[in-house]
Amino acid sequence: MGFKEEFKREMRNIQNDVAKEVEKYWVLDFEGHKIEIINEMLEEVLKIDGEIIAQNVRKSIWSHILPFSTLKGTFHSSSGKKHKVFVKIGGFVKLNVTVKVDGKELLHDAMKLQFLPWSNKEFILPYIEQQFHANQKLITKDLPDDAFLYDEFHPKHAPGFADQLHTEEVTPFYTKKLIKLFLEQINNPTDETRKATYEKIKDEKVISYYYEFLEQFSGIEKEESRVKEEAIWLLEHAAHREVVKFALVILGTGNCEELKERLKIIALHEEFTGVALFALTNGTTSSNETVWYIAKNVTGWGKLEALNFLDATNEDIRQWILLEGLKDTVPGNASALICANKGKLDIELHESAISEKVFQGAGTIILALLYEGSYQTMDDYEYAGQVLMRYTYHAKKHCRTLKQFYILTQIHEYLQYDEETWSDRFSTNWKPHEKRAVEENIEDIAKNPEYLQQAIDTLNNGVEDEDYAIATAQYYHADITNIMFEKIKANPENYKYYMALFTSENEQIIEQLIKFTDSFGDFNDLTENQKMVVLVLLEELDQYDGAGLKFLIKTLKTADYHLQYIAMQTLCRYNKSSWQGTEIEQLALRYAKEAKDKDVKEIAKQLLA
Repeated sequence: MGFKEEFKREMRNIQNDVAKEVEKYWVLDFEGHKIEIINEMLEEVLKIDGEIIAQNVRKSIWSHILPFSTLKGTFHSSSGKKHKVFVKIGGFVKLNVTVKVDGKELLHDAMKLQFLPWSNKEFILPYIEQQFHANQKLITKDLPDDAFLYDEFHPKHAPGFADQLHTEEVTPFYTKKLIKLFLEQINNPTDETRKATYEKIKDEKVISYYYEFLEQFSGIEKEESRVKEEAIWLLEHAAHREVVKFALVILGTGNCEELKERLKIIALHEEFTGVALFALTNGTTSSNETVWYIAKNVTGWGKLEALNFLDATNEDIRQWILLEGLKDTVPGNASALICANKGKLDIELHESAISEKVFQGAGTIILALLYEGSYQTMDDYEYAGQVLMRYTYHAKKHCRTLKQFYILTQIHEYLQYDEETWSDRFSTNWKPHEKRAVEENIEDIAKNPEYLQQAIDTLNNGVEDEDYAIATAQYYHADITNIMFEKIKANPENYKYYMALFTSENEQIIEQLIKFTDSFGDFNDLTENQKMVVLVLLEELDQYDGAGLKFLIKTLKTADYHLQYIAMQTLCRYNKSSWQGTEIEQLALRYAKEAKDKDVKEIAKQLLA
């Protein structure tokens, strides 16, 4: 996100805070008449008996540089007597209001404008607790500060995900300064000291200084009761999520047994699961049952945090981790490795016979460990060879469905890595006899022709389990070209159908697939699915020197910098003679000089070099 967008967001938030602080309302009675004065950021209004008799509308917030504004008007009493009303509102440090009727002062009020960062906002903890007490669960993942954090330039993340993304460290001395401010707050808790700490907390994400803070804070002498009091104050008055997290970290540095139930409720919101469980496990006794309760009642990134804190202290918890631990987690993260280790998957599969439930649970964990994403973890799993050997052994009895066979196809793909990779595996978590056993077990199971038949029937008759069917057909090297082309004709936006035909390594097929994108128009208004199709075709084309030049020209002409970049990345692998003298060269020359995106400009220069 650029500085300009970040600045706009900050200015918007400041303006909203100021608007809420200056929003005031006074009501007076004069001889049975109701006088109302309304002060807002861009408007002052005087009403008598519900009727507006004077109004001052401002065009800009900067018009407040004029310190005072006046409202004047007249009204008649029931006796017919005419009365004059005069109102004066304004001030820089204090908001002053004076109301006179017929020259007689009815009101003179002056209130200090403090602009406290928690004022005029909904507090997060009461918001969460109210939901829970009313429903015995949290019914929404929204938070009161969503409007402060998100806009058209800052898309909303799943709860807890922003902390997973964060990699930046805080600026030097930030943590030391924050601790100093918090200690001042502890020793002298006033609006001023609390505001200073609060504002400092808002400057950075707690995750970016968490460990540094704990290390420094633990070595400081302090009165624990006052630390807890101010942590609770911050927790109860936090209108921003980072302040909630900071307060939870502080509570976790001491005894917070009496807050156990409140911490349990906070932990049910995935944005706070990790820090709330830190406070629970460090500041309360016998917390593991509570952690288990949280793990069973959160999803996504919160469940990953809960699994990290959960200990398999009894058989019930271990079995739950093994069979239910991965349910409702985010695909492609470390939760699979946690479940394999804490659920003792290796020991479970070493039994001579296992239940259908255990086989299903083991398959779910294994598939997650094999996930080809940023967090693929099978090679990090200490017992990978043993577990896959025992799982494929048990599969001889339990494998019946297309989905179960699909897991075997993914294990088979995992076995296809090069000798260098296997050399590393044999030195860590595999033995040669385990690899041979896995291969032989899968081959024995695959001798049954019913899996291929199920796959073909599925592809011909419906869309359910298509991914499993495609992988199974590919394992058997079955020719599904015609089936896939028919499916693409019916649904040209499903990129998986295109990828299913890439294994043919046939340039004619690739050219035919490219023709289906003619229905996408000029690529300037692609749907998400259409863009994915274009991207997978671009990445596949780099194997076919000189192929799809018209498609590449069309892609280069879009306003989408990402597509432009990937297209030129593909062209970098082509022989220059295939595109020199064509429109591609003209476009590359233009982008090398004029591209607004620096990455596009750089790769255009590389292409022409």
